[in-house]
Order: sequence, then structure tokens, then C-alpha cells
Amino acid sequence: MRARPILPVLAVLVVLSAVLVAAPPRPAAAAQGGPRVVSRHAILVDADGGAVLWGRGSRTPRPPASLTKMLTALAIRASLDLDGRVAASRVAARQPARRLAVRRGQRLTVEQALKALMIVSANDVAVMLAEGAAGSVGRFARAMDAESERLGLRLSRWRNPHGLDAPGHRSSAFDLAILARAVLRDRWLARVVRMRRAAFTSPSGRRHTLTARSRFLLGYRGAVGVKTGLTDDAGHCLAAAATRHGRTLIAVVLDSPDTAADAGQMLDWGFGRGRSARTGLRLPGYVAPAGVAALLVRPPRMLERHRPAAPRPAAGAAGGAPSPDGPAAQRSWRAMARAGAGATAALLAATGLVLRRRRRGMA
Repeated sequence: MRARPILPVLAVLVVLSAVLVAAPPRPAAAAQGGPRVVSRHAILVDADGGAVLWGRGSRTPRPPASLTKMLTALAIRASLDLDGRVAASRVAARQPARRLAVRRGQRLTVEQALKALMIVSANDVAVMLAEGAAGSVGRFARAMDAESERLGLRLSRWRNPHGLDAPGHRSSAFDLAILARAVLRDRWLARVVRMRRAAFTSPSGRRHTLTARSRFLLGYRGAVGVKTGLTDDAGHCLAAAATRHGRTLIAVVLDSPDTAADAGQMLDWGFGRGRSARTGLRLPGYVAPAGVAALLVRPPRMLERHRPAAPRPAAGAAGGAPSPDGPAAQRSWRAMARAGAGATAALLAATGLVLRRRRRGMA
């Protein structure tokens, strides 16, 4: 009777061993069940304690669209006085929609510009503010990267202040939740992001009326912000927050066909049957944003290097879990990779041994 060929079977075993070693562990939240969310990149966070209640693909870098403007607003708040003024350059006046339609040379107060930035997501105003604080969009983007390191955004890189698609301009739902929390910690910005309407007359004498169009902000009970976004590469994005019974939750949704529905599902779940859920993950501790001038003094890594090192909580402790992107996790993955390589080599050696024995038996 002819023996069955064993090479295909052993080849399958080799492939399976490699896949099992390389595949990351599933998040604990997925096993516990959660809200019905369409987006593949979403997170739900308790704003007060920073505990992550639920997440899916929350650490995958994605184009963040106008959710970028949360970081822009934080950096400007730490850099410019609200009664200061910024002027529209030729670059600012040429920005695509959404826009406030400012003309070259037109001036706004910083307060007016920040309201236009956060309520109607004005791209031209984002450039006005960036140039006013840093002198150019490029310098402001460097300051954004430096601010990211200070705030604990490990998966974000910024190329502009408005979030229009650009190579390398990326963030994650986890990082954007850190920004949303920081916006809500700023009392003035927290008031702005919940506004449905605002109006002002600029120092140049033009009258502007700002009307929010966020379906989440206008339709969800207890909504308090924060920011919408949309570009071709990013799809529809939303950083949402709501408060009920004294508790504030933050939901970030990226690339969703219905951001308001996805955010509403997460928040309803978090305020309801998921209110006690825990994933073991936690946002890093809150850090107050720094001004652009200070951020540009030295490279971001130098800023991070000279900050006092905070003690790391033990795995599984109440203070949180080690970051899956930290050095310990990287060492763990390297060890797993070496183990997988060893297992694969062992299987290949066994295959060779079996083949040699079969040849001897056939001789």
C-alpha cells in the first residue's frame, strides 16, 4: 500500500506555527463582548480616570482628518492669548473647504479663530493660527510632534495643523482619545466644543456666523463635544464625548460609515451594561500642553529625555497595564519571534529526518 505523502502536511504545520506565533493576542474586551460598532478603529474611555472600557483596532495609525485640530487648539491655547490677533497669509487664504473664507490680510482674534477652528473646522483658520504661533506650517508641525511626545501620543505623526491628507500624517483612536480628554480639561475649549452656534465681527469688520453641523452634538443626549472630521483617506471620523449622571465618557471612531451611530452605541453601552467594563488599558496621566516656543527649543526626543521618568505600574495593577507599544512589549515580541523561528527550524529538521528514513526504507 502506497504511503501518503507527508510533505504537504508538514508544510501546513510549519505555516500554522508561524501564524500562531506572529498573531498578536486578541484584546480582552473582544472576549467580553461590547457595543455593536461598525468601525474597525474605535475606543471608549472614561474621561476622569482614563480607563479604557472597550476598543477595537485602537492602536492602528490612521489618517485622523480634522480631529487633528484638537492638537492644534491645545498648542495654540498654550501659546497665544485669546485677545491676540492673527492675520491671513496667502497660504491660509488658499486652503480648501471647509473654510471661513478669509481674505489675505484679514485679521481675527485668537478667540475668534479658535471658535472657527473647532465649531466649523475652518482649514484656513488652522493655517492662520499655526503661522501666528510658529511662523510657518512646517515649524508648527514640528511643535505638534514634540507636543505629542509630551502628552503620551506614541503612534501619531503630524504634517499640518488642519488634518488634510498628507503622507505620514497619522494618529490612532487611542492617541486621539488622549487629545479629546485634554480638550475637555481646558475649561474654555470645553465650552467652545459644545457650542451649537457662535457669531462675531472680526477686527477687519467682517461678520461671521458659525453653526455646528455635528449630528452627534446636535442629537445625542448629554453630548459635550468634541470634533468631527472627513477626508478621502480618513473617511468619516469623530471624537465624541457625553456626560450623564456626573460621568463623562469619550468615544473615538475612525473611518466609519456612520460615526454618530457608532459613537452613540459605544456611549450607550458605556453608560449602561458596560459601565463596569475594564480592559486593563489606561490612558497615560494628563500632562498640560506646552507652548510652541518651548516645544521648538530642542528636538522632541530631547524634551522627552529630560522629563523625569514616571514609575511604571506593575502589570495587572490598579494603576493600569504596560503599554503594548513599550520596551517591555517589544522585548516580549522579540522573544516570541525567536521562539517561533526555533519551532519552525525544529519542524523543518524533523521533515528532513523523516525524508531520509523513507529513502533508506525504499533503497
